[in-house]
Parts: sequence; structure tokens; C-alpha cells
Amino acid sequence: MAVTDSANTSVAQAKTTPGTSSLPSGVWFLIRFIAVAAVTWFVMSRANVNIGAIGQGLGLALVGVGVYITFRVLNFPDLSVDGSFPIGGAVAATFIAGFELSDVTVDLISRVTPFVLEPGTTIRVMAELTLLLSFIAGALTGLATALIHVTFKIEGLLASIIVATGAYTITLRTMGTSNIPLLNERTILTPYEDGMQAFLVGTFGDEWRRQSNNMVEIVVFLIVVGVVLAILNWFFRTEIGLTLRAAGRNAQMVRALGADDKRMIVIGLMVSNGLAGMAGALAVQQLGFADVQMGVGMIIRGLAAVMIGEVLLRPKTVGQAIVAASVGMLVFEISRAWVFAALDLNASDVRLVSALVVLSALAAPNIAQRYRDWRRRQQATAGGAS
Repeated sequence: MAVTDSANTSVAQAKTTPGTSSLPSGVWFLIRFIAVAAVTWFVMSRANVNIGAIGQGLGLALVGVGVYITFRVLNFPDLSVDGSFPIGGAVAATFIAGFELSDVTVDLISRVTPFVLEPGTTIRVMAELTLLLSFIAGALTGLATALIHVTFKIEGLLASIIVATGAYTITLRTMGTSNIPLLNERTILTPYEDGMQAFLVGTFGDEWRRQSNNMVEIVVFLIVVGVVLAILNWFFRTEIGLTLRAAGRNAQMVRALGADDKRMIVIGLMVSNGLAGMAGALAVQQLGFADVQMGVGMIIRGLAAVMIGEVLLRPKTVGQAIVAASVGMLVFEISRAWVFAALDLNASDVRLVSALVVLSALAAPNIAQRYRDWRRRQQATAGGAS
């Protein structure tokens, strides 16, 4: 109970933004959100950036939220996102495309369950359900990292590297091949494509026909991400969520109050990597394929999303922070698309552009802080001279 009370007190103290203005932090957050949205839309329209970048950013937004949970809430350096993301995508693609059970598996299921299966039975799952399955697969990846860290006392960074390395083989085994195409399969986007195309063409003209699929991605992914963020915001206000947040700030205090900080690490890593796995499921359904290499560099993009969201929106509460991480991923993807559009680069330059955008995102806070320090010194020097 003491953990809950102290966490509630810290949240209440963060409701107002210190300074000359008496406006609550939520109002300032909304103002910054609207300003960022307006500037981003202006840049996209001026640079002719395709709105598909918005759908891609929304599809990866949960990666940024997951990285925020580990690096900011838990204070745990977790790199296993690079493994849980492709595992989640592999699980989704495998169940959507369908896979044939071996005779041994069919016989085993028939023996231990009441279900009688025929040899050569193919298993398929609705695309919507694969989001939950991918979350579970990603959560199990996070569980592996947590157990290695807690059980064997291995440093968290090293434990996550071990899991991310082994995840490549798990992904390959899950898929059975290095690539699974989904172009002719039903995804969570398929039921709405025809209706969206008819609506856009009938309302705005035939020139919107090519944007119909992008609009479906934006709407569907926005709903999925919005629901997940609402559930997360509720979770972090529960007793377990408040204890998890307290464990990241002061594990010794949590132990003194009778809570298990190691259990909080396990829960936090499972939630974080589960979100990354769900993002992998969204990504493969947007791209139309799953690839064993799709998770490379995902942790860097997640870190960039967290940093961008914090710099632009300056969140004061956990609810604001998870929204900021999602917005940061959107801004990152749009910035990358803007660089391609502005410089007319080839598709082969994607890795270099991504690296430069990430570098800019990570360096911006330090540059801004140095500028503020320089301004302070200049003002102090001017005041002393007068």
C-alpha cells in the first residue's frame, strides 16, 4: 500500500508544470501535441511525403512504447526487442498463411485431446487473433531475458543480447523459411480496403484511389494502438503497475516494503517485448511479407522514438510518456521519408538515412542542453559586466 501511495503522490505532483504559467501539464502536453501534428503535416505537404509514412509509424509505435517501458520505467537496458519483433511477425505470418501439421503432431493431438484431426491438417488463424498470439510470443522472449538476468545474475544488457541472438534461430524455425509472403492472404486490413477505396473515390475523386490502402492502414493501426495505449495507461495505475514503476526508480525501497522487485522486472520485460511482438504482427500485415531479418536495428528506432517524443512533447506522466513514444515513432518514420523525398535517394540508402535520423534524434537533446548552458553563461557574463 505504501508503494501505491507514494507513486500516486509523485503522479499528483507532476500534474502541473513548474514555471510562470499555471496551466496543468496535460494542457501543455495537448498544445505541444497539436503543434507537432501541425508542423509535421506542413512538412509532409510541402515535401510531398506519402501518407504511407504515417501508417508505417503507427505500425511500429508499440516498439517505441515497449522501449520506453524497459529503459525509462524499469531502468533496464533491454536489447531483446530486436528478437521479439521478428518473432511476433513470424508467428503472425505463419498462422495467417497456414501451416500443415505433421503426421506425428496430428497423432499426438488426437491422443491427448478430444479433437480428432486428419493427416495433413492445415492450421490457420484469423488475422485479428494473431495480434494476441504475437504478443504472447514476444512476451515469452522477454520472459527468457528476465529469467536469464534474475536466475543466473547475468547483467541485463548481456542477457538481452543472448536472447536477441538466439531469437534469430527461433524466428527461422517458426517460419520454416527465411520469407513468408502474405499478398494473397486475409489480413486485418483486407476487410476494409474495398470500402475505403469506394469512400475516398466517391468523396475526393479518383486521384485518391492509390491512397486508399494507406488510409486503411492509418485508421486500423490508429485504433489498435489507441486501444493498447488505453489498456497500458490503466495498467500503470493498478497496484502492480504502480509497484513496477516504483521498482524502476528504487528497487531497494520496494524490497523494504515487502514487494518483489525481481517479479516486477519479469512482468515489465514481458509487457515490453509483448508490445514489440504485436508491432511485428502489424508490420508483416502492412508489408505483405515476413522476413527473418526484419528486426535488425529495431531497438535503435525505439530509442529514437522515445527521445524524439520526450524532446518534442515533454511528458510529465506515464500516460503522456507512452503517447509521446508513439508520436516519436511517427515523427521518426516521417522524417526518414522526408529525407528520401527531399534528396531523391535510392532505396539502397535506407540504412544510412535511418542511421542519420537516429543520430539526429539522439544528439538533439545534448545539443539543445549545450545551447541552453551557453546562453546561461552569456547572460551571467553580461550581468557581471553591467
